[in-house]
Amino acid sequence: PSVYVQTACSTSLVSIHLAAQSLLQGECDMALAGGVSVETPQKAGYLYQEGMILSADGHCRAFDAQSQGTLFGSGAGLVVRKRLDRAIADGDCVYAVIKGSAIGNDGGQKVGYLAPLSEGQARVAAEALEIARTPAHTIGYVEAHGTGTQLGDPIEIAALTQAFELNEAMDNDEGNTLEPQSCPIGSVKTNVGHLNIASGIVGFIKTALAVHHGRIPPSLHFTQAN
Repeated sequence: PSVYVQTACSTSLVSIHLAAQSLLQGECDMALAGGVSVETPQKAGYLYQEGMILSADGHCRAFDAQSQGTLFGSGAGLVVRKRLDRAIADGDCVYAVIKGSAIGNDGGQKVGYLAPLSEGQARVAAEALEIARTPAHTIGYVEAHGTGTQLGDPIEIAALTQAFELNEAMDNDEGNTLEPQSCPIGSVKTNVGHLNIASGIVGFIKTALAVHHGRIPPSLHFTQAN
């Protein structure tokens, strides 16, 4: 199968999810998933407007108290996906294993296209954790969307907090006693800007390499939490 996906900023991540479904259903033995976004012309300015998504000074300060927005850039990313048993049998270099994924749509429940619903994001994150059978307290890093906007970043953190608390509540129901946990977050947008439909795959590759090397890359331009 060959599928063109267009879900705005989540496009390349949705392509990874759909590739997984094709592999699990036996539609293919190997899948390529990713996204490409090219800004033209390559060198161009933009008009800053207070309260909008674009940064006032050309820097993306994800989750920082001084965050004023993001900036757009060009980029591309592609990953090869296989079932783990097949990859091992073929002698492939396995950078990371995807234990679970989920997609959703908050539709008419959200205020607007640029203001997604926190509850909608929380549902998807909680579903992914459940599918992966991965307790929230075992998560060692979250690569966030992290646009550096005053509206979007708090919505995303609220959603992740809600999803993690729901997952931990389910663990407690099963008789597990958990201590309060913290989890590092980051966003590749501080390094390369917002790559539109390629933004997800670039963050995905960053996270896969972080798992592979056992190191979390620093997020730039951060001094104090929003």
